[in-house]
Amino acid sequence: MQRKTFGLLFRVCKGYCLLFLFGIVLGASFVLGPLFFSHISNEQRPLQAAEPKESNSLLEKNNQDFIPQDAQDQPDSKSTSDLSPNFNPDLNSSPQVSSSLTGNRMTILLVGVDRRPNEKSLSNTDTLIVASVDIQNGKVALVSIPRDTQVVIPGHGMNKINAAARIGNGLKTTSNIIEKLIAQRIDGYVLTNFTGFKDIINTLGGITVNVEKDMYYVTGDKTDGLINLKKGIQRLNGNQALQYARFRQDALADISRTSRQQTVLKALGKEFFQVQTIPKLPQLIPQLMKSVETNLSISQIWALSNVLLRTGTPKISSQTLPGDFLTEDGISYWKVDPQRAQAVIRRLFIEGKTSSVFFK
Repeated sequence: MQRKTFGLLFRVCKGYCLLFLFGIVLGASFVLGPLFFSHISNEQRPLQAAEPKESNSLLEKNNQDFIPQDAQDQPDSKSTSDLSPNFNPDLNSSPQVSSSLTGNRMTILLVGVDRRPNEKSLSNTDTLIVASVDIQNGKVALVSIPRDTQVVIPGHGMNKINAAARIGNGLKTTSNIIEKLIAQRIDGYVLTNFTGFKDIINTLGGITVNVEKDMYYVTGDKTDGLINLKKGIQRLNGNQALQYARFRQDALADISRTSRQQTVLKALGKEFFQVQTIPKLPQLIPQLMKSVETNLSISQIWALSNVLLRTGTPKISSQTLPGDFLTEDGISYWKVDPQRAQAVIRRLFIEGKTSSVFFK
């Protein structure tokens, strides 16, 4: 009887912990429509570009939204984030994983894959988010890695990072590349194929999002091929949340969509910590367990649970991995300077401050 009781308590704790990850750090990856509707994400339709100023304002708004108030009030004169063209951060040029930030942190790779329910092999990973949790104060730092990021995949040469798991040694290859790219250790992964995402949002009763502009686009999908949202603060159900996160018909395309992921992430985090969410846990946990895979150990799950119990609603800082657009041999990439990117990551993890998504 005692063993059964302990087992039940552990399953509830694990489910609640995964729900915490979902609400706080996994939300952005869940809401990427191109992973839920794989044939939409792979389409090659021309984008209807909006004015660049509009897209940049969205990114700036999200950065401000995620900067803690105390960070906004402090001057940057001693910051490590001077990203001028001549900036040369004091970092080891070799791609060694830093140990200075890992002692009190748990860093998890959140992965969204284009995988059908009956498929066992990995395809391209269209969502990659590094979530680093300070286990002392519960602060969360998120780094979204654009799927077009240019990297060297061992044994395969130059490619986009979203192909690493498919042509390499699964998520181990992806994780190793990202560790070297940002110079931070990754402790585990959380993988989702988006099954049940809309049901989870609907069970929560929706999320509140300020849609920054009217969004209308016909994707060509026979079942869910219409994106149709109006500007303004509104309550989005699961389908509408997917529409918002899928929209990329503006000048910065995928980069703007990454910023919208972060907007939905923040909304999910707020929703999760509402008192009215507690009675919904018996419905939410089974839905989540069907949609998520993880290699986190029992001790890691307990540690995250303890963070949740001690700190409550966390402060979230969110950052897209900085870089620049690049075209080589007719292929579009997101080009990242590892040293400068590592300086941005350290600033985000230590100070909770975000930086420009562009280096230029």
